[in-house]
Amino acid sequence: MEKLLNLQNENARLSERIMTLEKRWERQSSVSAHVRLSKTTPLSGTERVMYDLEISNIGGAYDFQNGQFIAPVAGVYMFRVTLCLFANNQWMDLNIVKNDYVIGRVFSVDNKYHTCGSEGLSIHLDADDKVWVQRAFGTSTSLNQDHGWNSFTAILIHAD
Repeated sequence: MEKLLNLQNENARLSERIMTLEKRWERQSSVSAHVRLSKTTPLSGTERVMYDLEISNIGGAYDFQNGQFIAPVAGVYMFRVTLCLFANNQWMDLNIVKNDYVIGRVFSVDNKYHTCGSEGLSIHLDADDKVWVQRAFGTSTSLNQDHGWNSFTAILIHAD
C-alpha cells in the first residue's frame, strides 16, 4: 500500500511539473516585436532611436521607455532594422547594439529622394540581454518618417 501511495505522489508531482513546463513553453514560444517611428525624429551623437509606435509586441519584450528589446528567454532571435532618410545628399549609419557591443550596422545615403538601408541578423541571446539601435555617425541628423519605414523587428526563432 505504501508503494502505491508513493507512486501516486510521484505521479502527481510529475504531472504538476509537466503543466508548469507547458505553461512556460507557451509563454516563451511567443516573442515578437515590430515597432517604428511615428514622426520624423532628430538624432545626434550616438543617441538611441526611441521607436514610439507599437505595431506588435507579443510577449511585451520591447521596452518603449528605454528604447530596447529585452530577451525574456534565452534562445536564437532574428532582428531586422530599417533606416530611411530624406535629406538631400545626407547619410547616416545606425548601430545595432547588444549589451553595449555593436553586432550590426545599417547605412543609408540620400541622393535627392527617399533612400533606405536595412540589416537582418540572427543571434543567440541569454535571458535579459538587451538589444537597441543607436546613431553611429553621419551627416544627417534626423530619420524621415513619411511612410513608416524606420522600424525595428525582433522575433524569437528558437528558445533554448
